[in-house]
Amino acid sequence: MPHFAVFANEVVDANIGRGNGRQAKGVIPSLIAFGLPAHASMTQSPVNRGSNPVLATVGIVVLAAVIFAIDAATPIEVSVCVFYVFVVLVASFAYGRTGILLTGLGCEALTIAAHVVSPGDPWAHWPLFDRAIGVAGIAMSTLLVIRNRTAFEALEESRAYLAEAQRLSHTGSVGWRDFEGNQFWSEETYRIYQYETDTKPTLARMISRTHPDDRALLEQTIDKAARGKDGFQLEHRLLLPDGMTRHVQLVARAVEDRTARTGFIGAIMDVTAARNAADELQSVQSDLARVTRATAMGQLIASIAHEVNQPLTGVVTNGYTVLHWLNEGTLNINKARTTAERMLRDGERASGVIARIQGLLTKAPPQTREIDVSELIQQVLDLLQTELRMRDVSVQTELAAPPGPLLGDAVQLQQVLLNLIINGADAMSGVSGRPKTLIVGSQTDADGDGLVFVRDSGTGLDDRTIEKIFNPFFTTKSKGMGMGLAICRSIIEAHGGRLWASRAEPHGALFQFTLPGKAKDDS
Repeated sequence: MPHFAVFANEVVDANIGRGNGRQAKGVIPSLIAFGLPAHASMTQSPVNRGSNPVLATVGIVVLAAVIFAIDAATPIEVSVCVFYVFVVLVASFAYGRTGILLTGLGCEALTIAAHVVSPGDPWAHWPLFDRAIGVAGIAMSTLLVIRNRTAFEALEESRAYLAEAQRLSHTGSVGWRDFEGNQFWSEETYRIYQYETDTKPTLARMISRTHPDDRALLEQTIDKAARGKDGFQLEHRLLLPDGMTRHVQLVARAVEDRTARTGFIGAIMDVTAARNAADELQSVQSDLARVTRATAMGQLIASIAHEVNQPLTGVVTNGYTVLHWLNEGTLNINKARTTAERMLRDGERASGVIARIQGLLTKAPPQTREIDVSELIQQVLDLLQTELRMRDVSVQTELAAPPGPLLGDAVQLQQVLLNLIINGADAMSGVSGRPKTLIVGSQTDADGDGLVFVRDSGTGLDDRTIEKIFNPFFTTKSKGMGMGLAICRSIIEAHGGRLWASRAEPHGALFQFTLPGKAKDDS
């Protein structure tokens, strides 16, 4: 690294005066002093091989001819031919490696020719030895210049690649020893700040392009880094002459040169596109959140409508029945009283549904108590006997022996059974040619867990429907909401059980859910 850095510095010093000499003197040596490779400077190459190669060639030929004439006309051997080294150096400004080599060979040929024609004995010992020294010096100078040219061309190529990489990534290089003094900016940094490349880069110019609301923050950050001799990272805005606001991220680290002076080398990246993308993403996420809230509200409304609809329908039906038994022609006080009691029970059930929905919204736990599954099934069938009779559905029960005590929320479990039984009756509405039979039953396993099932003799379920039937808003009914089974599954899972569907043989569908026993729930 040090050898290459010194060599690169020598190449730059040898070529000062062509191209952007100011940047070359102020940039590459400073970065080398901080221990960085010379090609990291990303400066504009100071090499310019001549805007007029023909004129340069003429000058080289004339210069070589003058040296040859002097060398041939005088007996001085080494002193004159040393000037051919200058010819080779001049050729390095105009030619590539091949041109430099040909120039060097030409100077060698002229040196030998001048030795032959110069005054005195060309084959004398000391004149021949002096001439050999001159030839060797020209050869070594030519090889060194070619080596420098090769290294510098590699440096140029590396610089070009890095400059293009900076353009593609919108990342510029910055560097300075003194915050109040001159800075180094790469070409991309000039483009980011919208300055011409011949502008002298300073901290004041950097701050002048900074958004007024961010200038104080930038100055404080840089001042703190200077006092603490520590690196920093800051994202801020630029307000450019064309009125555009750009977001940039400035990252710098502190480095010491060979004299223990602290400077800073860093990078500035235009992150406007990333910031705009982040803002757009945030906007999309906000819109998505609003849609999610609206969807959740729609699900809640659908849930309330679905759950309250059944007991309200029972209230209306029983109300008409009461009116029927109170008519003068069909007066029956006992039946009217019984029907009125059903109305009260349906009303209480509707109130219980609302209370449970409020509990769900406030994350209240289910109001669990010991329940008798067989009694629960019978209560639901009593509620639905009129509805099922009107649909011509016959109900069979297969109730197991009284199981151990189960824990659950009676109102929520009633809603589950109501949904499953009504769905079974709906599935058989289009059945003809066979009885519309609905079987509701319960079982108890060895662990004391209870299982409840509802089996219909309808059209059945295919695999695709079984896979999606518990998804919200998925329904097989033309006027269904698609919320009933989703709510049923959430209720059963809240009780620690499981609800699933399958095909029944030979016809229909089978819905089953489990409830853990009290002993397991207590554990």
